[in-house]
Amino acid sequence: MEAILGQLLAITTAACFAAAANVWSHVGKHVGSNTVTHIRLWLALPFIMLAHFFITGNILPVHVDASSLFLFLLSGLLGFTVADLFIFRSLLLIGVRQTHVILTLTPIFSTVISWFVLKETLTYLQILGILITTGGVMWVIYEEGRIRNREKMEKNKNVGVPFAIAGALAQALANILSKAGMFNDLPPISGSYLRITGGLAGLALFSLLRKSFFTDFKRICEQPKLTALLTAGAFIGPVMGVLLTLYALRLAPVGIVSALVRTSPVLLLPFDYFILKKKVTYKVVIGTFVALAGVSILFIY
Repeated sequence: MEAILGQLLAITTAACFAAAANVWSHVGKHVGSNTVTHIRLWLALPFIMLAHFFITGNILPVHVDASSLFLFLLSGLLGFTVADLFIFRSLLLIGVRQTHVILTLTPIFSTVISWFVLKETLTYLQILGILITTGGVMWVIYEEGRIRNREKMEKNKNVGVPFAIAGALAQALANILSKAGMFNDLPPISGSYLRITGGLAGLALFSLLRKSFFTDFKRICEQPKLTALLTAGAFIGPVMGVLLTLYALRLAPVGIVSALVRTSPVLLLPFDYFILKKKVTYKVVIGTFVALAGVSILFIY
């Protein structure tokens, strides 16, 4: 029963990230992706501080042991800073479609590494469910990109692909570190707080090195409507999304959670079709059903 609850939380996480991705994409077109990546965590910080206070009675996670503190800060650094930098570089070199197809390797990396590091074992049917879900998501992303993005990225492929693989690996490691950090019964809200803090520290340092720290704030503050929109995205993604991820990781294996969280592109299809009026081909629909079949296997077995 706990595993099923964890999987439901992972699906809810995917929905949060899908909604947040739409917000970040819209705001990023006006102020730039680096600004969005940096500022969203500053906006998320007050939310997670208030949530931590109401749940634990402390404004700061003061009762965290040294090992959990290190693991979660490193998880945030990898997940919010290193992974995003690799992914954004890959987006520039090989485009959205190829990058997101490669990022579907995250559940595979998570499953293999958690087997070695956390000694998590899965049944053959659970592994099959992860592979089918990942394959379905990959199919949807590939078909959508083939239709919408006729990008000339071949010359950058040799450089861009390793960046995308590194991003997928960093995301997998971040999830595994988070699960390892909760072995000492650390509340997920405290882990989420530390993960956001670690990511924010890395992104703040990166923006200082780029000499864009204050420029990022200026860009977003000059447009109040975008600030409000990005604030909503920060609450849905880094706050709710990460918190739900940690609760899911506490209850279910890392590989399964990673596979379900990566279903965001599938969950976005109804929004694309009914709200944005985008074309959805029968191949994309088939890929969606393949992904849902994989999800069904994970829930049944």
